[in-house]
Amino acid sequence: MARGLFVEPFFGGSHRAFAEGLVAHGGHELELLTLPGREWRRRMRLGAQVLAGQAAEAEGPFDFLLVSDMLDLPAFLALTRPRFERTPVLLFMHENQLTYPRLRGTKLNSWFGQINYLSALAADRVAFNSEYHRQDFLHALEQLERQPNNWLTTDGIEAIRGKSTVLPVGVDLASLGDGAAEAGGSPLILWNHRWEFDKSPEAFVRTVSTLAEEGHDFRVAVAGERGDNPSAAMEELPERLRERLVQFGPVEGRAGYARLLWEANISISSTRHEFFGISTVEAMWCGCLPIAPRRYNYPALVPEALQERCLFEKEAELLALTREAILSGPGEGDRAAVRASAGRFGWERVGPCWAEALGELSGGA
Repeated sequence: MARGLFVEPFFGGSHRAFAEGLVAHGGHELELLTLPGREWRRRMRLGAQVLAGQAAEAEGPFDFLLVSDMLDLPAFLALTRPRFERTPVLLFMHENQLTYPRLRGTKLNSWFGQINYLSALAADRVAFNSEYHRQDFLHALEQLERQPNNWLTTDGIEAIRGKSTVLPVGVDLASLGDGAAEAGGSPLILWNHRWEFDKSPEAFVRTVSTLAEEGHDFRVAVAGERGDNPSAAMEELPERLRERLVQFGPVEGRAGYARLLWEANISISSTRHEFFGISTVEAMWCGCLPIAPRRYNYPALVPEALQERCLFEKEAELLALTREAILSGPGEGDRAAVRASAGRFGWERVGPCWAEALGELSGGA
């Protein structure tokens, strides 16, 4: 068993869940060096400086470093030299700042993307949470390199490609239990994502509002976090849906969240991006039929046999697929298929992959 230092400037949300899951299931001893999960821009700008100072208090030695995409890795290594000069480093890309959606009317702040690029160059290995994400990031680098006055080199892009791999996020499926969907009642449509612009909640609101106006029999549960800038459209749902809306806001406790997922029949994502899709995997594990875009990482999550019924290109298809799902619902075979697909990402399956990768990184220490 090797000993590693996990450096995470944004210890919140899915970043925190992943770090804690890897400590429990990653097969190696991991010490966490973190900052609170808020003000992500500030974390990317200053996190390396703050954590470099705190790293001096971490008792070594360490066989490897594991760092997230929120860390300015070259700055961290420079500020902690010579301590980690010969320590192998794996950079884990939860997301990247070159292709993450931006608010309409805002420009790309390429400095954050440059941090991702230089960190990938400085790391010994770069792991992405999906093959879609790996290709998405490399393609963005190639596109940017064609623009004048860029800060990339062809050799740098190829170096990153050569040392990149895919290691999925582990999802805590065990805490959701292995129950059964409750029988009876109107079909329950689930939204378990943040309410912010990048998740495109407006499309979800338009869809369920139209279906309600058409008179279909269904209920809606909105269980995601509001986030810092929640969509105004989501705030209109209680008035639009009235008694159909049975849950509105975060569910307290993992057990309560699990009960809601097991009760739901259909989960919807109308997002503008998805590098992995933890919320959709959780819903699928509980037997929900996932309706989501036919892009991003969703084709890798949804069983091929169900993709015609689940994946959409345009919002009109989202409406049509949801309408059909309300009328027909997922059968037992559908539930078994989506559960099996989601089960690939439980920590029991993913943990050994991480243990092997970190063991190889540390040279079998």
